[in-house]
Amino acid sequence: MTCLALVLLSGCRTIRHVPEGTPLTPLTSSNASDAAQQLAARRSQFRGERSLIRLRLPNGVSARAQLQVDPSLRMMLTVYTPIGTTAARLYSAAGDVVFINDLEKTAWRGRATELGGALDTFATEAAALLIIGLPPGGDAALSYSPAGLARASLADVIIRFDPPSYPPQHVTIARGEQQIEIDHLESVEGSETLRAPEVPGNYRCCVAPQL
Repeated sequence: MTCLALVLLSGCRTIRHVPEGTPLTPLTSSNASDAAQQLAARRSQFRGERSLIRLRLPNGVSARAQLQVDPSLRMMLTVYTPIGTTAARLYSAAGDVVFINDLEKTAWRGRATELGGALDTFATEAAALLIIGLPPGGDAALSYSPAGLARASLADVIIRFDPPSYPPQHVTIARGEQQIEIDHLESVEGSETLRAPEVPGNYRCCVAPQL
């Protein structure tokens, strides 16, 4: 059987989407209080970030993806197939979400609060910052270690960093029994201004993302 026939089962060829830019540097803090101050300073000077990640969803799906967050906290998550083509795109800006499933040729637009499970928090500005290891404003409850964030609470959502570090390595977003895991593989500074992706005219409308 050819690689093309096996691709969805085995992922026999993978194209790496390596982000270009200046790699993020670790903190120089010696205690948790110093780490909090350094992260707050990086947040105030934030110029955007792009990360190559491994994404694991509650339904067992695991895939490589690129996470982009621009200086205005717009977020774009692009999920790739094993052969490097685009499988899905999730864009969020100020609570507005565009989800495009390129494999099934469907699309959905709405508010982050309309999404189910952990996805509604995943698509918020606060979560976008926490996923890349930076503290958000607002009423998030944050715990620090000398190396970076260790844990965060956003209402009923718990975000853990294992190990606590900046840049983050392994991030878990949990809400009830649903859990999204993110492994940061490579992260660089900077992101162009993100804009909502255009939905192709032949895609079927109003099909919400499912975990």
